[in-house]
Amino acid sequence: MIKISIDKSKTFLPLSIAKGTTEQRLQKARLLNLKFYDNLQYEIVKREIKPAAFKRTLKSTAGAKIGIDIFNAGCENVSNLTFRINKDRKIKGFSFFLPLEYWTGNIRQSLQTVFLRETQKFFNEICNPKFAARKLTIYNKFRNLSEVDAFYAQNINGKNELKNDILKDFLSKRSDREKIDILQYLRYTLQCEQNIKKAEYQVDRHIEKAENLKFINKNYDLTDYKYDKKFELLEKELKDIIKSVRQK
Repeated sequence: MIKISIDKSKTFLPLSIAKGTTEQRLQKARLLNLKFYDNLQYEIVKREIKPAAFKRTLKSTAGAKIGIDIFNAGCENVSNLTFRINKDRKIKGFSFFLPLEYWTGNIRQSLQTVFLRETQKFFNEICNPKFAARKLTIYNKFRNLSEVDAFYAQNINGKNELKNDILKDFLSKRSDREKIDILQYLRYTLQCEQNIKKAEYQVDRHIEKAENLKFINKNYDLTDYKYDKKFELLEKELKDIIKSVRQK
């Protein structure tokens, strides 16, 4: 079975640009997204951005020749970021699926909160190569990535409450190596999600300044997401499994 590989030069920032702890890299990702939005203001014409200008600004803000494609998501309420995979099953950057204006094929400025969420994911990924590497490890070795993603969506994502017994049950029939990879992947995915939520306040402030408007009654309190508790459960389970492996 052919495995997926990564062209690192087309998918991640070089170490000289993105270095430090995971938290430092995530902070850099937030700052890069704000910088991208500020740079994008020069490309807005009649409240629209051409996809070519969007890609060019992303690359110049990142400071690297990351591969980028933009496709029409076909619906204003739908957006997504995926890996850009060629016919040789090699990842060469990212594909954005964004709502494009029907007549012009451009990106509407009014949907900036939508596309800035996806660009934040983009910067999270290019600053943290180990996120994608762990994802590919699960896909290439165990072929159950969709199952792991479904568990995350149902039990960890957003305000879902992660319960220890459900986590243990999900891991129970898997090998130690698989358990470690899954727990690392769940932790990295949660870190990306938390970083997007952390970025919202500053992103909105930049939009308010550029648009001369004010977001009313928007809640930026992350207490209900219980991120600390979720990380604690994942990291304790990971620590216990690693300890058990070492004792064998």
